[in-house]
Amino acid sequence: MSNPSPFLRARSPEQKEERRRHLLDTAKALLLEIPDVHALGINELARQAQMTKSNVYRYFESGEAVLLEVLVEEYGLWIAELNAGLAQGQDVKQGGTIEHIARTFAAATVARPLLCRLTSILPSILEHNITEERMVELKQALLAVRQQTANDFHRCVPSIPASGFEKFIHQALPLLIGLWPLSHSADIAARVLERPDLAALRYDFQRDLEEGLLMLLRGLRP
Repeated sequence: MSNPSPFLRARSPEQKEERRRHLLDTAKALLLEIPDVHALGINELARQAQMTKSNVYRYFESGEAVLLEVLVEEYGLWIAELNAGLAQGQDVKQGGTIEHIARTFAAATVARPLLCRLTSILPSILEHNITEERMVELKQALLAVRQQTANDFHRCVPSIPASGFEKFIHQALPLLIGLWPLSHSADIAARVLERPDLAALRYDFQRDLEEGLLMLLRGLRP
């Protein structure tokens, strides 16, 4: 990853996009190393990107804005992986099944832990300290993800309309937000949950996500 000079101000659209891309790539690299996404602030991002803090603010108004941009990109990669999984497991003539959708949805989500980490704090952390304009952009991007995914599911199972799948995704989001922290407990809680008498309180992210998604999908059957 090339580092733009911290002493030269980007002036052309190409240079500005280069700086912005560098910041996002730096943020992603840092997020893979640090256990707590809250640790990624503008100061640390600027230091790692070898840019001044004021220069970073030319592209993002806050650390939350950076993380939101990373999250939107993660969802774009998630859609590609989801579609690949949907295509692999469905019958050419008969199409797919809701079981296949639930299984593929869960597998594609588990494959992107950064997406899961950021989504789990989307309403509580990431949607704070950003401008209304940026919030509109975020919501529009997430709505586009929902609509595209609903259409992809409809092509897989044509008997269920895309509008039904949009409702399914609407309910699937809070399921993901809740299950991720529940299945990734803090150290003390994780040790306590290893006790045999508390096994019923354990959560397995992929298994429980798939089961929860399937329960929601069953409600869509005509």
